[in-house]
Parts: sequence; C-alpha cells; structure tokens
Amino acid sequence: MWGRRRGMNLVDTPELDGFFERLDRMTAEQLLAMRAAWHSIPVVEHEQAWAAVRAVGARYAVDKEVDRVRDKAMAWSTRGNNGVPYLQSSDIGRLQSRIEAGEAVVDAALAIALGDRLDHRTRDALLGPWIRATDTQE
Repeated sequence: MWGRRRGMNLVDTPELDGFFERLDRMTAEQLLAMRAAWHSIPVVEHEQAWAAVRAVGARYAVDKEVDRVRDKAMAWSTRGNNGVPYLQSSDIGRLQSRIEAGEAVVDAALAIALGDRLDHRTRDALLGPWIRATDTQE
C-alpha cells in the first residue's frame, strides 16, 4: 500500500497545546510586556536564534514542522481580525496586543516545540520574553 511516511509532529503536542492555552489566558498587558521584552533583545541575538532554529530543523529533518509551528503561532496572533463585524473596544485592544506580540509568540512556540534540540542560549533567547511576561501569571 502506498502511503506517506509520517515524520515528527511538532505542532500537535501536549506542550504546545498547553502553551496556547496559557496564551489564551494572558491579559493584553502581559502580551504587550511580552512584546516589549522581545524588542529589548538585540537584533543579532534574534538572528542567531533563528539561524539555530533553521539548523536544528535541517539536522532533525523537521523544516516543515518548524514552519507549521510558526504558522500556528502567527495564526493565534492574528485570529479574530477577519470577518468579525462587531467588536467591543476591549476586544479590539486585546486583538491588537495579540498582533503586536506575534513575533514573541512565534519565538516562544518554536522554543517549546523544539525543546532540548536547541542549545540553552538559543532557547533562552526565544523563551525569555514569554517567561518575563508570565512569571507573575497564575
């Protein structure tokens, strides 16, 4: 029987599901704090972290899964801005904060999905804004 070889699935995991559930409970202020923390990291560190993510994707043959995680994180950040005819002003503020935190959300999702495949420095650079924004949550 012909079939597609199943590779590693980085998107549908309990760790990533838990991450998105926690994101759903974050306040607009926490999301904006996450964005601010992301912007406080030097550009060169972001570039090095992304190079490391791509290298890990190639090494473990999960390039497409890395892209799927990125797409899911971006979809979370922008969900709700298409086709919603009437939004409360608080909903608009929350949606805007989700969009603005998008880069930090993508980085954290990738760090969680790739886990120990990333070196500590890369993982810290990707997860740092998430940790700073959520250390007082719950």
